[in-house]
Amino acid sequence: MPFDYTKAGVYGDPAWIAKASEVTYPALEWPPGPPPVAVKDDFEETPVGGKPQDAQANVENKGDSIAVTDETAASGTHSLKIADAPGLQNAWNPHLVYSPNHSSGTTRCAFDLRIGPGVSISHEWRDWRVSPYSVGPSLSINGDSLQVAGKTLLRLPSNEWVHFEITADLGRNTSRTWNLTVTLPCQPAKAFKNLETANNTFEQLTWLGFTSNATTATVFYLDNLEVRNES
Repeated sequence: MPFDYTKAGVYGDPAWIAKASEVTYPALEWPPGPPPVAVKDDFEETPVGGKPQDAQANVENKGDSIAVTDETAASGTHSLKIADAPGLQNAWNPHLVYSPNHSSGTTRCAFDLRIGPGVSISHEWRDWRVSPYSVGPSLSINGDSLQVAGKTLLRLPSNEWVHFEITADLGRNTSRTWNLTVTLPCQPAKAFKNLETANNTFEQLTWLGFTSNATTATVFYLDNLEVRNES
């Protein structure tokens, strides 16, 4: 027989019902979310052909790949090679994802990047607590063009290492802006201040990713990735 939940509870003798009503319960407390995570990986400890530590390496295994290589490195002997391929089911594969879970303070993300010809790359910070997700700092590289919000900031050289640093304040009462510094080979660093986040609802960094959006065979390399939060 089906259970009728509307009849659940204490019933019968009035004194018994009164006794049950004397009980008080503490307020419901939800468990905290995942702890914040710091990332610092130069890929030297991962063997060639291995996957990056503490990350989701999303591939379709149709000629695309994300794996540590000794082909080139910004420092040391290893870097992470991200290779795209034609004919993939999803244009956003391959893509590499970290889950920092930073909710306040200032987060700094630094990395070295070496692009090959014809790349189409996006680097985004996302707040996945809501659907659709909110996007914070976001940049793209199309061919040799480094772009933010569709505006070209710089031309990047192929097959040379370029250093990136991004900082942004997190939390509810922030300016919703971020800063970008790019250092090209043998050149002084170029700073771009107070860039607007893609969405003004972005508050927390729960997803940080590098996505290859190319539909042809392309390659780029990542090295010396660091994601750090100062509350």
